[in-house]
Amino acid sequence: MSTKAGAHVAVLAVGATGHLLPVLDVIEELRARGHRVTCFAPDVAAPAARRAGADVVTYESTLVTRPSSAVPPADFAVWLPFVLVAEAAAVVPQIIPVLRGDVPDVLLYDRAAHPAGRALAQLLNRPAVAMFPSFAQGPAWSLAAATGQTSVLDPAHPAFTPLQDQLDQFSARWGLERGTVRDLAEARERRSMAFLPRWFQWNGEGFGSDHHFVGPCLRSRLGTGPAVHERLLYVSAGTAAAEPEALRPLIRAAAAAAPNRRVLVSTGGLPIADLGTLPDRVEVHEHVDQLAALAQADLFVTHAGMGSVMEALWFGVPMVCAPRTSEQHVVAARVEALGLGVTMSNGAGPSSDVEAGIRDLTHDPTIRERLRTASATVRAAGGRRAAADAVEVALASDGDPVRA
Repeated sequence: MSTKAGAHVAVLAVGATGHLLPVLDVIEELRARGHRVTCFAPDVAAPAARRAGADVVTYESTLVTRPSSAVPPADFAVWLPFVLVAEAAAVVPQIIPVLRGDVPDVLLYDRAAHPAGRALAQLLNRPAVAMFPSFAQGPAWSLAAATGQTSVLDPAHPAFTPLQDQLDQFSARWGLERGTVRDLAEARERRSMAFLPRWFQWNGEGFGSDHHFVGPCLRSRLGTGPAVHERLLYVSAGTAAAEPEALRPLIRAAAAAAPNRRVLVSTGGLPIADLGTLPDRVEVHEHVDQLAALAQADLFVTHAGMGSVMEALWFGVPMVCAPRTSEQHVVAARVEALGLGVTMSNGAGPSSDVEAGIRDLTHDPTIRERLRTASATVRAAGGRRAAADAVEVALASDGDPVRA
């Protein structure tokens, strides 16, 4: 494989923690290989991108972490695509003048920035790679179909025509090929990388060789010491939209089910005072070094975000999954289908369900062997090296069409 020496790689990043962390590792690896990286990022992500070695250009983002409370959860799949199109309409005018003055050899973009990423690739006529922090999507598998949230993809749905109209207006504004609602929903791109092993992907074998499953990118955050699992139960509800009502029962259930274990809790930035009175044995912090915690933990109560699940599998830690979003439910289902943990059927569920899940894992004689195999598979996926290899494959394809 021949690649351009010292190529210029442009990265379109978003600010959400779970989306940003693996991209930082990829930037570091590309810089180590001698490539120049320009990262376009919102202000919140800019310092980390600079530390990773990128030249950073900030942009004003319209993205929010979740809909307002007035948006019913059932309508989230309808709400989000409109947000992504509006984001593209805001971002492309900020970025395209910069890139036209310094055209990259390849463009990487987060799947949440799909409309903008596809537009920039077409306008620059450069190869692009979509980055999926969770399951890859496309004709082989889609989250919308897996969760039954196909309403916005149905031409009879009242949201379909307004969404297609907005896509058409955006495409006409920039002279782009027409994009469809399905293209948007699945973030379709000819080349992609997903930060999980192909083995963990639903229908992973259905994705072709242009879709790279590189596993988690953790090297810049890993400690130097070996993992030594002690009797530690680690609880985290993630960094996005954590709420006291969701976290409080998980903590109490963990303490009740594991009387002989230390219980460590990360609130993900939620003020500890919001949780009220908690059991004496529970150690609570607003932020925890999660990799250091998982290197010690022998059980993990998690919201089942893909980043957290991959980190748990890296260290071979069994999981009690208490998902809240539709995507987290699908991740948790994969954990359970592979025999690597248990899932609460109703999200956080009653405390008794969480306690039962913890006890089931504690007494499962086979799960540790499955987790050892899973950990080896996750580590063998390649991480940042495999991700940089995928970028260099795209660099070697200079002249290929940018069509998805």
